[in-house]
Amino acid sequence: MEEATGTDINTLEILHPEVWSLAIRISSGNLSYAIHSRMEDNSLVYGNITLTENASGIKEIETAIYDNRFFLYEYERRTILLESPHFLIVPDEFSAENRQEECERYYRYLYPDDKYIIRTDHIDNSAVTMAYGISQELDSFLRRTFDNPPIMHSLTPIVQFFKKRDSFGSTNKMYAYLYNGTVEILGIRSNKIVFANFFKFTEINDAFYYIMNVWHTIGFDCANDEMHILGEKQYRKTLLAELRRYIRNVIQSIFPAQLLRLGKNAMNAPFDLIILPLCE
Repeated sequence: MEEATGTDINTLEILHPEVWSLAIRISSGNLSYAIHSRMEDNSLVYGNITLTENASGIKEIETAIYDNRFFLYEYERRTILLESPHFLIVPDEFSAENRQEECERYYRYLYPDDKYIIRTDHIDNSAVTMAYGISQELDSFLRRTFDNPPIMHSLTPIVQFFKKRDSFGSTNKMYAYLYNGTVEILGIRSNKIVFANFFKFTEINDAFYYIMNVWHTIGFDCANDEMHILGEKQYRKTLLAELRRYIRNVIQSIFPAQLLRLGKNAMNAPFDLIILPLCE
């Protein structure tokens, strides 16, 4: 199958979807997707559909899904990432006894007027749970349309992947992943998650500000700790140069070799959508 950037999604045909995986990220103003086959090299197809409504509404999301029939194939695996702004991370030591109940209690304390239903992602390798809100309408639509797929917060795969990679080192590390005017930031100190959040930006200087502000807030050392940058090329080049003026160890994160079989354009695809098999 032809790779992503030259593919017309209106004519996209998949003959054996039972060996393909679909991943979707729903965020404010965008619906991003990636599909690929586990049996076929160079199979990756990815793209982005612009929305104008907030991600908590479903009218445009429904239209985007139903107008592009490839979303509705019977894939082997379907995973939905939701960029919910209402979330918190709960360490296991605060919720191990009754995890769902305790996470809901903390969530309601933080967002007392929230009308969303609460979903949780327990991240085993990090000993934390991500609790987040999703509208009942959107949750019902996604579960009905995609046959009760795994739905997780958009930060969850980034936390899973880099915490797994970080387990082999002892240096404090920050990861900044940039896509569609969003920067997701993850901080790991002494093998524990100390920060995870995302910020919207319109200018790259805003992303630089968020990264440096988090770096100083969590007390990372500019001489000894590491900053890893990944995401869209248009952002990486500028940020790498600017951050290296202040932080000694600024690294362009290494792309996982296992994913190169997806296609030559895999390094330009939405990273969080294609690393899902590596998070298991």
